[in-house]
Amino acid sequence: MKKLIIILIFLLVFPLVSSVEFETKDEFNQGETLVAVVSGNFYDQITRDNVFFYKGHVRIPMIYEVEKIQGDFYIYAMLTGKEQGNYSIAIKDIRYSRGIETVDDDIVKNFTITENTTDFSLSPGFVTTPEDFFLEVQNLQEKRITIQIDMPEAFISETSLELKSGELKRINFELNKENLNSTFEEIKLNSENTDYSVPVFITSDINITEEENKLNFKFEPNTISVSMATESDSKRIIYILNKGDTVEDIFISVSPLLEPYVTVSPLKINTLEKDSTEKVEIFMISETEEAILEGQIFAETENFTSSLILILDFIKDFIPDDSGDGEVIITTCAQIEGIICEVGETCTGETTSTKDTGVCCLAQCEETPTSQTGKIIGWTVVILVILFLFWFFKKYKKVKPRVNLLKIGRRKR
Repeated sequence: MKKLIIILIFLLVFPLVSSVEFETKDEFNQGETLVAVVSGNFYDQITRDNVFFYKGHVRIPMIYEVEKIQGDFYIYAMLTGKEQGNYSIAIKDIRYSRGIETVDDDIVKNFTITENTTDFSLSPGFVTTPEDFFLEVQNLQEKRITIQIDMPEAFISETSLELKSGELKRINFELNKENLNSTFEEIKLNSENTDYSVPVFITSDINITEEENKLNFKFEPNTISVSMATESDSKRIIYILNKGDTVEDIFISVSPLLEPYVTVSPLKINTLEKDSTEKVEIFMISETEEAILEGQIFAETENFTSSLILILDFIKDFIPDDSGDGEVIITTCAQIEGIICEVGETCTGETTSTKDTGVCCLAQCEETPTSQTGKIIGWTVVILVILFLFWFFKKYKKVKPRVNLLKIGRRKR
């Protein structure tokens, strides 16, 4: 009898202890960044291919990333553009332990997006890096906000920043290796109504070869989600940013799943200088039926590869926000590490068009020198006027008044 009780306790309790834990908030404001942690005894690795998002029972496209950090799986998703309602995350086709069983049941977490709008969005929701990094924040409110930054001594950065309505900025973090006591740290960002806690995992770079370390080009942004009407076409403009050495012969290609629907231009970049960008145009056509497709666009050299995730959502009778021929620039000036010059300043180097501004400076902004030509013309006119007046009055004084004899005669009469 005693053994039977022990067995029953084992069967009832152990599954609860060993089953999957899916930690995330139950409610999010519109535009907020969702961060979830999935823990359990998994036999398979959770990748992007295993994660799906739904509104109600309908699958929806989402910009998201998945990463394994210290045995747990982290997921972050950008909820920008998602309306109020009931949503869920589903993890599929993954084997894991449930007590003494091995199962592959779907792992589902429900959440709600409220009618409120978060103060600011955040990207990425977690960081794995061997070096300095950045976080990107955008003000989603119709007023100026202040973001406070609380970080451990392992990082060096600004402690607060102000954002105008709609403004997007990068917060750069430098690794302070003298005070780096742990490989896992957290950075906290908060405003009046929004709080984020960003996990940062400091990885080792010992496996990076010297040649790979010199190559550092990437797509900006690195994830795109495009909604399109069925039987339509659209166009997006992004950039490849090179922060490493000058690189030659970059070939751009599309994953097989997207090939029937996506073409890119150019297909080859002959030379990409250090600290420069190259514009890439993505042309898309949709199916006659509704579908959600996810694939990649690759930029490859002999020794290095960078990729962009492209999610296509074909929706019947969908009406896009963009007008004209569907051409949309989706890279911001901050993403390509440019500068928006202030009034009275000019860019000293290359400029390009970006999402958040007409002109993004890829060099330095300097005060516009005042034109000397205008001054010379102005002073010349003034001097000529003075000389003319001087000549006129001098001549007028020399002329004697004429005598009118008729008037004199009338007076004598």
